[in-house]
Amino acid sequence: MKIIMLPFKVKRPILACGADLKGAFALAKGDKAYLFDGFGDLSELDNLTRYEKAVKAAEKRLNIKPQVIVSDLHPDYFSTQFARHKNRDTSHFSGTCAGRKMGSVPIFQVQHHEAHIASAIVDNDIRGNVFGVAFDGTGYGPDGRIWGGEFFIGNAKSFKRIAHLEYIPMPGGDACVREPWRMAASYLWKNRDTSHFSGTCAGRKMGCVPILIEKNINSPMTSSMGRLFDAVGSLVLNKKNSAFEAELPIELEKIVDKNEYGHYDFELKKGDGPISIDMSRTIKGILKDLDKKIPKPRVSAKFHNTIAEMILKIAKISKMKRVVLSGGVFQNRYLKESSMKLLKNNGFKVYAHSNVETNDSGIPIGQIAIAIENNNGDVSL
Repeated sequence: MKIIMLPFKVKRPILACGADLKGAFALAKGDKAYLFDGFGDLSELDNLTRYEKAVKAAEKRLNIKPQVIVSDLHPDYFSTQFARHKNRDTSHFSGTCAGRKMGSVPIFQVQHHEAHIASAIVDNDIRGNVFGVAFDGTGYGPDGRIWGGEFFIGNAKSFKRIAHLEYIPMPGGDACVREPWRMAASYLWKNRDTSHFSGTCAGRKMGCVPILIEKNINSPMTSSMGRLFDAVGSLVLNKKNSAFEAELPIELEKIVDKNEYGHYDFELKKGDGPISIDMSRTIKGILKDLDKKIPKPRVSAKFHNTIAEMILKIAKISKMKRVVLSGGVFQNRYLKESSMKLLKNNGFKVYAHSNVETNDSGIPIGQIAIAIENNNGDVSL
């Protein structure tokens, strides 16, 4: 258990149920939140059982009876289903931060990446608006798509999504996490690049990828930065599969040449809504370097530097001077440190995590903050 001092008062005791991949929950009362994590992937029955028992034990131990329950926006997360069960309600309701009095206790739903930014705001006791960068693998968006490369402005009361990675298909859905070559194939498909299908993307399954994408068969659209790292890792490292979460991105970071300061190009597409960031030029640049036998550590460094440049470019557009970095991708120390250095050198004040984890383990704290900022968790108002 970790005790987090809150920069606000909780009038009605809150249970925040967290997300799924890194199971965690928090109980909040007064000016304290009690954070419990380390439950692993809640889709595994043993982990979910431990999580459920731990919630019950923590409520008894801390003498906290929740009067508000906060869950992720994703309707299929086991943590969301747990929240509904605890509320004695099985109905589905959606919408970012949608709240209504259901069953015995009000449930408040919070968008995953907004919770990431809010958790960092609490962690750094920031008041007022910020420019928030939330990079991770998976999070449910209000548009029904899989988010993960997101840029916001605002505060825990209200966030506005101002930019995101361009949506790209995930051929095979969740299989892309275990088989990163699928995301590499998706980016190659987008670039209409068939010459690089050999090697990393070779095999019988490769031939079905264009069919899955073009016929929209089990190919949800994603803006995930985690999936982009998977794709680049597959191409650079010439590996098809991952034995564990983020294996290829971790290897990609390990080989970074810290003496390489170059970066690749990318395109910002501006329309009526948020800016869409097209990474086609980055992928083409990486493939060109690989074809020229540029050492992989230099290619890796240039890719990481590209993401840092992207953050800086959107930060300038945001016109905010305070930048918050959150999400599991920022466990990548090279990316976090290079991004912070670049931003600071350009006059920005940058905040990352210290007491609260940057990955999904910190999500419950952000959920509490957003619930509090919206009528102090009184979602029946």
